Amino acid sequence: MPVSQYDSIIVGAGLNGLAAGVVLAKAGWKVLMFESQSEPGGAVRTAEVTLPGFRHDLYATNLNGFATSQLFHDFGADLRRLGLEFVRASNAFCSVFPDGDMVGVTTDLEETISEVRRLSAADAEAWRALTERFRRMADYVFPVMRQPMPSWGTLRTLLRGTRALGTRWPIGLFALLMTSQREFVTRHFRHPKIAALWAAWGMHLDFAPEVRGGGLYGFIQCMSAQANGLHFGKGGASVVVDALARLYCELGGELRCSSPVAEIVVENGRAVGVKLSGGELIAARHGVIANTTPTVLFGKLIKAGVSRRLARKAQRYRYGPGTMMIHLALSQLPQWRNSRAASFAYVHVAPSLEIMSRAYDDASHGRLPAEPVLIVAQPTLFNASRAPHSRHVLSIQVRVLPSRLDWDTVKEEYADRLLALLERYAPGVRQQIVGRCVLSPVDLERANPNLVGGDNLSGSHHLAQQFIFRPFLGWSRYRTPVRGLYICGASTWPGAGVTAASGYLLANLLTQTADQPPSTGMSTPVT
Repeated sequence: MPVSQYDSIIVGAGLNGLAAGVVLAKAGWKVLMFESQSEPGGAVRTAEVTLPGFRHDLYATNLNGFATSQLFHDFGADLRRLGLEFVRASNAFCSVFPDGDMVGVTTDLEETISEVRRLSAADAEAWRALTERFRRMADYVFPVMRQPMPSWGTLRTLLRGTRALGTRWPIGLFALLMTSQREFVTRHFRHPKIAALWAAWGMHLDFAPEVRGGGLYGFIQCMSAQANGLHFGKGGASVVVDALARLYCELGGELRCSSPVAEIVVENGRAVGVKLSGGELIAARHGVIANTTPTVLFGKLIKAGVSRRLARKAQRYRYGPGTMMIHLALSQLPQWRNSRAASFAYVHVAPSLEIMSRAYDDASHGRLPAEPVLIVAQPTLFNASRAPHSRHVLSIQVRVLPSRLDWDTVKEEYADRLLALLERYAPGVRQQIVGRCVLSPVDLERANPNLVGGDNLSGSHHLAQQFIFRPFLGWSRYRTPVRGLYICGASTWPGAGVTAASGYLLANLLTQTADQPPSTGMSTPVT
């Protein structure tokens, strides 16, 4: 059987697969990308799942990471030409509370400080000090997230930070890294509402208030949202994917959707290509890039040619709790008890650290939380084109939930309970619903095999599985123990978020250091 040959094959046309494809195609590589779904995007999808004309971001919606990414810096002009447009919300996020109060964060620092001072003068001064700390650190923290881990570039960035900020800076950064959300907010804030406002960001990942590492994540996310606002895609988050796919094809890359790869072929310890379900063999001169998690890669895509020890190690990759998405088509915006909440892009229903801790504990032990965290996105507030005239879409991300449950049986009833919870803060919201779609953790995994157990982050971000340990020690520069087999996506450094960083970094490493395997073509695969 004839064997087609490419410089590289990419399995999975999610954001990071597309980013890798764009960089490689720009460098002149002959690249072929496969996607099992009918369209690219992975966990960045926009669709009309409730009623015609109501465009919902099915999973990710916050595009801050992409708007400030190195990929967008390099290719932004082309991506804008091909249809990418952002909508920026300066009223970034707020938290609502059972007593009808609300605390919000905007890009106007003095406005935010005034909001905090209303509850606590001491907390307002602490907030200002943290903002100044973030400004000093930003030039030496964010560049680390744009470098492979580990790398000389990372070390140089940290050394520059030490020269600029003093020798105590790296010690302070390490201390922040080892801090939990509870430790952080207890140290800096006195008022429980300010603590809850800040700590809610940890629940976007799997950082319950007591989990170490949450302090750094909350600090970065809260201060970044204050500095930049929140970026949405005009028309939906999929505008990022659509523009990347167009650019990739424009540069000469080939994209095949509705084309699941049956097997990544490994011969003599090297990934040499792929086999499709119909038996077609396609060789990859410089190797195969898998935009997957380790368990999907070694549990489903590689069927032979690797040791049992390696396969077992891949299965030890840990996932976090599950997520539910509730998408609503509304006749009007929610009528929040505190009307100011209607002006914010994100509304967090996470009124206390105790409620967040209890939800995480319940989910971790297989119980349905009575009060999970609700992350309510109001995108039509800033982009009316997402819904028919004068109507709105609302997306509720429910954090965190048990991964394994009879979700097909309980999801609608549980969604009813959560909407009743939301109604405590936004009376009458259930009467405003004209269409709804509920995606349980099981639904998320069905739609995207990388979201194992409904973990929309593609793996826990606890310290034992982050930085040089993501996904495993020795894999953090995107090389697996199989020669010519590379991995990217949210399961690799720097982790979850719509940044395209891992695909971008991997592709640049390949163009700089691509090994040269014998060009004798692919033989019959080992089966």
